[in-house]
Amino acid sequence: MTPTNLYIRTYGDSSNWVDVETSIILFIYKLVKANVILVVKTVLKKPSIPLIEISLENLNFETTPIPEPATLVIWPVLVSERRTVAGLCSVARSLIKISDLSDIRDLLGFREACLLSCSETSTWTRFCEIDIIETTKDILKNKYNKEKTFFIPPDMLRFEYHLSTPARIHNVYKVARKFNSQTEMHSFSEGPQMTLSDIILYQCYEVLLKNSPNNLLEKLPLTAIWFGKMENTLSAKKIRITQKKIASTQIIESNFIKQSLYKSDPVRYKPEKRIYTKQNDLEESFELLKNIYPEIKNNKTPFGMEIEFDWSKIPLAANPNGGALPKTRAGRKSEQLENLSKAVMKIAKKNEYKIVDFCSGSGHLGILLGVLLPNCQVILVENKERSLSRAEETIKKLSLTNVSLVQSNLDYFDGDFDIGVALHACGVATDLVIQNCVEKKAHLVVCPCCYGGVRDCHRLSYPRSERFRNSDVDLKNYLNFAHAADQTHDEDNLKTKQGYFCMDVVDTDRKFYIESFGYEVHLGKLVPHSCTYKNNLLVGLLK
Repeated sequence: MTPTNLYIRTYGDSSNWVDVETSIILFIYKLVKANVILVVKTVLKKPSIPLIEISLENLNFETTPIPEPATLVIWPVLVSERRTVAGLCSVARSLIKISDLSDIRDLLGFREACLLSCSETSTWTRFCEIDIIETTKDILKNKYNKEKTFFIPPDMLRFEYHLSTPARIHNVYKVARKFNSQTEMHSFSEGPQMTLSDIILYQCYEVLLKNSPNNLLEKLPLTAIWFGKMENTLSAKKIRITQKKIASTQIIESNFIKQSLYKSDPVRYKPEKRIYTKQNDLEESFELLKNIYPEIKNNKTPFGMEIEFDWSKIPLAANPNGGALPKTRAGRKSEQLENLSKAVMKIAKKNEYKIVDFCSGSGHLGILLGVLLPNCQVILVENKERSLSRAEETIKKLSLTNVSLVQSNLDYFDGDFDIGVALHACGVATDLVIQNCVEKKAHLVVCPCCYGGVRDCHRLSYPRSERFRNSDVDLKNYLNFAHAADQTHDEDNLKTKQGYFCMDVVDTDRKFYIESFGYEVHLGKLVPHSCTYKNNLLVGLLK
């Protein structure tokens, strides 16, 4: 069996400069003692991104050639025989799972769910994987030190506030009996026990505090207590950082929003601030669309409908009707897959294309494409470990050699490809898929889902197109359309027709956005329309 390799980059003649994410992964690698080969690629020219000078003492590594799967994603990356794992949290979780230490999996917390949710949906994962990382990079750029005054970064203040809030943990009453106060229950970032979150945050704070005034922790008393406990436990195992503290005469708190880092905390989302699709608000939003109305068109016919497709020639393992799905659901799933497969087959023809199935789940679409297009290379990109494990079993059963797996958030996939596909990527994920496709100049085939889940994030904002942005439709109006677009679950409901129109509004905005990059775009519907309530199909063809 091929060994698992961890690939990292170092920079400079001394090979001791790394980016923030790599310093964290090296710390975890050293801590968990996983049975993994460390492979280092040294780049002599330093990039423009902030780097950390560290010590590589006591770390054995190799310099073997880089395999093709490792080139598809942003590093650090784990590559095994059947799967490529990228992204800070995913790589960290995988290292813990294959550790030789018996008790190290406790770092994954209750039901091993620590940092399991992707940053697009989890506020806490986003804080640990993106927000605090960006703050660390900004500190390295000396962004918060101005004229002998140090401004405490908002994310450091957010974490301090987080430690002052009640810990949201499972079996809270059972755990509470072991502790005397709320402060003790929040000894670590997620409660009374150390988790992977603490490990990531600790390495970040090691950098943050090395590049901050000596007395900074006096302004962050709860953080000081937390950091002290982490030091007592892990100081001997951490990656040594050589940066020195800066000199400042004054420390000032930056402005920040005092709210929980837990997405489900009721304090975070106050009922009066929630967005509902009130009909009066929706009618007002419709009025603002009057200049765009004539361009909101759905031709109802899916791209590639004329392509021949015969399920009898598909192996049962790649056919939803051959699995454990209920008959009715399997039938609808087959119809969905057939629609998207025809579109991809029409684009691919006999070309040896590289196809990426984003948000692939357990791989129904990608595996089917691998069967239908044996000359094409198909890559399944999915964040959920269990889903990819099911896909792995199916691929092995079918003996497919042209289908590979990447466990990664959309942010970390960076490989070139020819066609990007996504069946029911939820909310903002659909737009991240589209973004990946236009950046890589690839054809795209997407069937959107969960319109009400769209929201501004670190990579994109709404509306997507200049055509919509230059209209009178602002974000609030846009979200009215998006939320109403999810009201399509009952054909007898009076709002269903309106919901389908709102789907077309959002997808027309996406169509305009894609067209601005020189694509020919088709907006149609899956057939039969009843195969799913979210049945729009967007196909973008490079001209």
